[in-house]
Amino acid sequence: MRTKRIGKWLLETELHMHLNDEETLSWLLENSSITQRISAMAIFKLEIIRDQLGLTSMDQYLALGLFPQPVRVREVILSGDNRPMVHAKSIIPFLTSYKGYPELGKIGSKPLGDLIFTSNLFVKQSRVFAPFLEHGHASKIWGRRTNYSVQGYPFSIMEVFL
Repeated sequence: MRTKRIGKWLLETELHMHLNDEETLSWLLENSSITQRISAMAIFKLEIIRDQLGLTSMDQYLALGLFPQPVRVREVILSGDNRPMVHAKSIIPFLTSYKGYPELGKIGSKPLGDLIFTSNLFVKQSRVFAPFLEHGHASKIWGRRTNYSVQGYPFSIMEVFL
């Protein structure tokens, strides 16, 4: 599954000028676990698309305040009742999983939200929003990128709501 950002990243104040669909806004502005939200309404499933060391976009490095370097790129699909609902892509620098929170390196098939929302070590730094297109579809969908730190080490999660 491929998604492509088709607009600039927006702050929450700008988001309301571009989007007035309350249902979509409720997902984009959710402050607790997306995994728990899906689980509350359907049978939750996580499918790993990719989980490997690699490079990411310059935009992502800049957002995390990093020089280009190999990072862990983890892409998953979160489904409810076997219907894909979220395409999530996490960028986890080596030092973040090594020194910041070693459990990040051993997450396997568990949702990342299970770690983030059960420990007060994770601090949300920023969140931005953008429109996306899903490969093969013409309608615009929305996503968000949240930057976190854990013990001073950065990582990010981009979620596109399908």
